[in-house]
Amino acid sequence: MDEFASIRKFVFQFVPYTEEEWKAHQGALTRRWLKKGEFLLTEGQTCNHVSFINKGYFRTYNMVFDEERTQFFAFENEYTTDYCSFVTRKPSRDNIIAMEDAEVLQLEYTAMQSLYEKYPVWQKFGRLIAEYVFVFTAYRSQDLLLRSPEELYRQLMQEKPFILERVPLKYVASFLGITPEALSRIRKRLSQKPDPVG
Repeated sequence: MDEFASIRKFVFQFVPYTEEEWKAHQGALTRRWLKKGEFLLTEGQTCNHVSFINKGYFRTYNMVFDEERTQFFAFENEYTTDYCSFVTRKPSRDNIIAMEDAEVLQLEYTAMQSLYEKYPVWQKFGRLIAEYVFVFTAYRSQDLLLRSPEELYRQLMQEKPFILERVPLKYVASFLGITPEALSRIRKRLSQKPDPVG
């Protein structure tokens, strides 16, 4: 299978491109394999890549008072990175770890800047991705502030049930901002009285 097929399809959702423009982008990508438990990025490093996931999934977490706080999960056909560190060139606060054996296609910072200078289409793609990341992060922050853990769990059940099938429950609990015990109580309550998200 063409290892670039999925990323081509993903990018084309945002911008149409010529074959020349795509070949320039493809030529800047580096294929990388990671084992389960291997870090794509650790706190204190400057993030030098955006990584498109061909296989596996990743968990982004921060250390808060010696406790891991899960921020995001990224799966196949999605990008993962610390975009703030990538753009500002400052050390990251994130840890991004492979939760399964994984394969990614990475675009390095200086290679991206070169594409921006040569091809306006990649400038547009970069802007649209930045907007996508901003909106996603804003909604995530709002959900944590405005929704209860039970509402967030029900939302996961409805919108992204595959997360509950692939991710260990202790990390789902961390993502929801609760303890595994509290998540168990929510799951038990919902199994007794199903209540779809309104």
